[in-house]
Amino acid sequence: MIQIKHLCKAYEGAEGPARALDDISFDIADGDIMGIIGMSGAGKSTLVRCINLLEHPTSGQIIVDGQDVTSLSGAELRSYRRRVAMIFQNFGLLAQKTVLDNVCFPFLAATGKVTSDNRTRALELLDMVGLKEKASSYPSQLSGGQQQRVAIARALACGPEYILCDEATSALDPASTNTILKLLRDINRKTGVTIIVITHAMSVVEKICRNVVVLEHGRVVEQGSVADVFANPVSQAAKVLLERVDWDA
Repeated sequence: MIQIKHLCKAYEGAEGPARALDDISFDIADGDIMGIIGMSGAGKSTLVRCINLLEHPTSGQIIVDGQDVTSLSGAELRSYRRRVAMIFQNFGLLAQKTVLDNVCFPFLAATGKVTSDNRTRALELLDMVGLKEKASSYPSQLSGGQQQRVAIARALACGPEYILCDEATSALDPASTNTILKLLRDINRKTGVTIIVITHAMSVVEKICRNVVVLEHGRVVEQGSVADVFANPVSQAAKVLLERVDWDA
């Protein structure tokens, strides 16, 4: 389980500190598909970067399986980050490496080498995402949806416990988006990996997530099951995202 407790992140600005995250608290259960949604500037990407500690929070705690990971450093921090994979909006593939080498890259980063077992595992993952036949291709030869499937295979390479998806489908067409969301849902069901979906699209949350947290101006303004929030949104932010605002009022 991930427990986020009173998390704050402030940046120094010309007019003093500006809070990107302001006293955020919620839990993510093991095996869940959790949506974190909000409009631009709500703090979604800052939050996800705090969860994997690419950004260190100004205050508060991120407790993973009972351990406060915000205090980790050195080898312990590197070990934690291997438990948390990330899928990006722009795919993040290495253009000069083949699809197979891209999927093998986490092994190289972790140990400094790629073994035959690593390559076998990478091919298994490419088969899982339906792209084994593209192993020797380069990213530029793939469609956007195919590149994102390669990115998912790479994210799974080191057997993560958590996958963070930061606007992972926002650059894709509707058909490719549905393919990626179905793939993530199937991976969650087969492996039990916890998936955290950062998005501004309620349609993405509706299709894949079980629970949702709504952010506005760095604060949690609503949280609950997707069914409850969609049926009876309370916050103005959720109503806007669900397009249930009377614009002529």
